[in-house]
Amino acid sequence: MRKLWILAPIFLSGCQAGGALEDQAPPAPVVAEEIALAEPVVILPPKPRFVIDNIMNLAPDTLENILGVPSLKRTEKDARVWLYQNSECILHLYFYPNENGDFRLDYVEAAAADLTSDNPTVSANACLDSLVVATGDQPLSSPEMDKGPQPDRSDN
Repeated sequence: MRKLWILAPIFLSGCQAGGALEDQAPPAPVVAEEIALAEPVVILPPKPRFVIDNIMNLAPDTLENILGVPSLKRTEKDARVWLYQNSECILHLYFYPNENGDFRLDYVEAAAADLTSDNPTVSANACLDSLVVATGDQPLSSPEMDKGPQPDRSDN
C-alpha cells in the first residue's frame, strides 16, 4: 500500500497533464503565402502609319509626295507601274485610269528584297510603312509652325 501512495502522485500528474492539453487553444493553421504572379507584358509592334487601304485610289502625284520618287517608272498597255524598294522589301504600285481617264492606284504587290531568304513573303502594309519611314519623317505639326512672319518685338 505504501507503494501505491508513492505512485499516486505520478498517476495524478499524468491525468493533470492531459487536462492541460485540452484547455490549450489549437495551433493556428499554417496558411501558404499566396504569390501573385504578374501578367506577362506583351509588346506589340507599332501600328503602320500608312496601310494599303488608305492609299488606294490616290493619284500618282499624291503618292509621290508620300513615298518620294520611285526607283522605277514603267508604262504598260493600260497601266503605269511604279517600283519602290529598300533593304527590306520591294513594292509595286499599279495605276489604272478611272472613268474620267485619271490614273489612280488600283493594285499593290509586295515581296521581300531577298527572294532567296527562307521566307520571301512580306506584308504589303509593313513594306509600305518601311518605305514611308525610310524616306524621312515629317516634322510634327504644331500651332507655332502655322504662324506667318512675326513682327520684331525687341526693345532695342
